[in-house]
Amino acid sequence: MKREDLLDFNFDWHDDSTFKEALNESGLSEKEKIRLRDERMRRLELEALKEESGGYDDYYDDDTAEETAAEDDIPAEKKTEKAKKKNAEDNSVIVSIKEDYPIRKIAVALMMSVFIAILPYISYLHYQSLTNLTAKYFSSEKGKITDWFLFQKEFCVVLAAVILSGLFMVDEVFFEKHWKDIPLRKKSMRLPVILTGVYALLLIVSGIASEHKELVLMGIVKHYEGLLGVLGYLVIFLMAMNYFCDTKSLEIFSWAMIITTLACAIFGEMEYNGHALQETDFMAHLMAPPEEYEYATMLRSTSSNVHITFFNSNYLGSFCGLMFPLALALGLGSKDVIKKILGIAAAAGIAVCAVFSNSTGGLYSIAASCVILFLIYLVYWCRNLINRQASLIGFITAVAVIAGGAAFVLNTNADIRQRVDTIVNNGSGQKMTVEERRQRLAKDHYVLKDIRQEGSSLVLDDYSGNSITVTYTAPESGNNELKYYDTKGSELEMSTDNDRYERAKDKRYRNCKFKWLEKTKKLTINLGYDKNLIFAYEDDKFKPFVHGMYTQDKINSYKGPEFFKKDLRAVSGRYFIWGTTISMLDECLFIGKGSGNFVTVFPQYDYVSLLEVYDTPAMVVNKPHNWYLGVAMDSGVVSLLVLLTMLGAFLVTGIRNVLIHPVNDSLKHLRIGVLVSVTGFMLVGIVNDSYVCVSPVFWFIFGVGWYAVSCNKVIKTN
Repeated sequence: MKREDLLDFNFDWHDDSTFKEALNESGLSEKEKIRLRDERMRRLELEALKEESGGYDDYYDDDTAEETAAEDDIPAEKKTEKAKKKNAEDNSVIVSIKEDYPIRKIAVALMMSVFIAILPYISYLHYQSLTNLTAKYFSSEKGKITDWFLFQKEFCVVLAAVILSGLFMVDEVFFEKHWKDIPLRKKSMRLPVILTGVYALLLIVSGIASEHKELVLMGIVKHYEGLLGVLGYLVIFLMAMNYFCDTKSLEIFSWAMIITTLACAIFGEMEYNGHALQETDFMAHLMAPPEEYEYATMLRSTSSNVHITFFNSNYLGSFCGLMFPLALALGLGSKDVIKKILGIAAAAGIAVCAVFSNSTGGLYSIAASCVILFLIYLVYWCRNLINRQASLIGFITAVAVIAGGAAFVLNTNADIRQRVDTIVNNGSGQKMTVEERRQRLAKDHYVLKDIRQEGSSLVLDDYSGNSITVTYTAPESGNNELKYYDTKGSELEMSTDNDRYERAKDKRYRNCKFKWLEKTKKLTINLGYDKNLIFAYEDDKFKPFVHGMYTQDKINSYKGPEFFKKDLRAVSGRYFIWGTTISMLDECLFIGKGSGNFVTVFPQYDYVSLLEVYDTPAMVVNKPHNWYLGVAMDSGVVSLLVLLTMLGAFLVTGIRNVLIHPVNDSLKHLRIGVLVSVTGFMLVGIVNDSYVCVSPVFWFIFGVGWYAVSCNKVIKTN
């Protein structure tokens, strides 16, 4: 078969075997074969749409019809040349259509976009009573925890998931006629749909098998990401793939993402300048019922870091890292001047907001996104997929403005300069080594290396090689029988100060003080920190006395990988949490501990590690500070592999269709934005948890992005 006939489709291309045989014998390049396959699929879909509509040609643009009519007068050789040019230049996945697209689908897309855009700012008062279980980890004078920013967000996510599921079922059962080939039924969507189902099943099974089922559905206090919330994310993900498959819905999506990003930037600037959104009188009326209005007006942030309504500045940083590349790409790719200006302004504002939040993960994610965006657009520039002259001028201008603005701000604003320095030198980049810090602490503290129970005695070792052993013998005639021994086993001579603390006269133990109450059999140990260690003598041994409520049978100690133990303080103490969490994964291979149960299974009150990392023994670790470890603990290592497969498949598909074989159409900037946005969130997920303030937005973008980067046909609606 002649090359010209193949490119012009002058053969029986409807028959699949004939088409494949023609491709195999064509001698065309792989790129040309891909374009021919795409063109064949486009023609088959258009013919199917034409047949469903009763044979009318309204599915084609007027321009296409006019071109077809005009081609009748063009000589054969010119037709061939024109066909080659079209195949080389028009690699579009948009199917142009004249018939009215179902308004109900666009309405659902609009509803989803508006909901996701306002979700991060939804805040309302919620009281959570402490149970016997949760009171072990969280304390409150009134026996209940006050939440303003998390519970109601999760409740809204669950409610939205129920509504979306209902709308989808009604749409499928009662309305689908000509639109039976819904996006979720497409071949390219099978993998994410199947993996989502497996992930959801593992979540449910882990919840059923959980030891503390009371925490599963809505999650633990101060986190509120339970089973229902995560299932809600997955519903949002599937519905995003299903309803954002036409140009109108994608336009709504673009505007919603730019507006919510711009709003976050504005609210962050307001809070930094002392006018926090959540502290305004307007929000006080919205965030609480009338009888609690006065309470709402007293809401004040005690942190210098900006967090808006995200509860925690690190979660705001995650949001900044997620939205920055998407807003920037949508702004750069828009032909609408207003949208272009707002998109670029939103991206710039959210980057500044990340600095205000003091979030290392957020700012590093933005920096990585900038590098990735630059490389992608450089490839597009070299392949002439974007206007070379305009993009070069724009890039030089942007670099000059950003560099000049950053230099001006850093030179004139000491606070911003300090924040940037803090972020850059945070975590593992701290200037003081572990040994230097311990030496400095040793001047005023007894720096614990180990604390353990040996029979009925309590032994404390420090990093200088000193040990002090505390033993108890039942007193006679009311005398105190608590004795202290040094490293060699010699009894220490003690003195009592005005606060009734006993202190060894040996200078090696000058920062170690003890107070014993015979009546309650409680031992208080002051090592020079703000908080003391308290032990109760029960069952012939000293047991940690936690929260002044109950005793813990054994003293927990770090049992994670040695790699993390070298510096447990690294990455703001995450090495301690990551290492300890990893040590528990062998218990979560197939099913996890259940949503909301992390705080109950983590070995709390590891005094040596807590003093090393946080300078206090009174710290409760209620989250792993790593999205992936959190998934493994909640629903099992297998579910983590499922999630990683979803993310990996998305990246592979995105790299292929965005970078290696890019489609040059009006959606290319959206594909770039969602690809880099998801990548940025994956990076920040290494140091931050999944949280209801940000994760629903991610899963929404992930769903829209999966359909887009898979290069499925997008219907062009009026």
